[in-house]
Amino acid sequence: MSPATPTHPPNDRTMWRCLVARSHPDAGGDHDLFIWTMATRDVVCGGELGSEIPRRGNFSRRSQRENSTAGTADRIPFEAAFDKAASFEHLTMEAVGLAANGVVEEPYARILANLADCHEVGEDDRTLYRQQHQGVTYKSLAAISYKAGMSKAERVQWYRIAESIPLSQRHAGHLMMKLGQRAT
Repeated sequence: MSPATPTHPPNDRTMWRCLVARSHPDAGGDHDLFIWTMATRDVVCGGELGSEIPRRGNFSRRSQRENSTAGTADRIPFEAAFDKAASFEHLTMEAVGLAANGVVEEPYARILANLADCHEVGEDDRTLYRQQHQGVTYKSLAAISYKAGMSKAERVQWYRIAESIPLSQRHAGHLMMKLGQRAT
């Protein structure tokens, strides 16, 4: 007997995109449910949908990263950073100012305050100089949130704060070093 309510086939791309997007932790979903949904999708669809779903908004990072030769899709956008600030030093002061002026609450204020001694370097230190001019990776932000003991909801807010500043990969390295020193 067929179902009374018409439904989409089990391999419908639109329905999988919607289900995966709703279960994603960054959209308020549950991490375990998201992992289960992705595994179930792969079993039901036999891999025919590939890595195409979900690929809208915040959920497109993995696909872009897999298809990007530059490897920048998994980073926060950084193009406008120096429209907001004249230099890396000024950008860093803006981030520290958010903490000092109470614009961001804990635990973010405590974390951003650690940038007070993160100083700009010149082109002679090519690695750090390059990191000053590229957005932080979401993987680095996740590592910082883990070291800081953030909850899932706090981690999502941490991503939004890092995007709004925006933080560079150099900032993230400095924060990881500072949080690592505090843990020992």
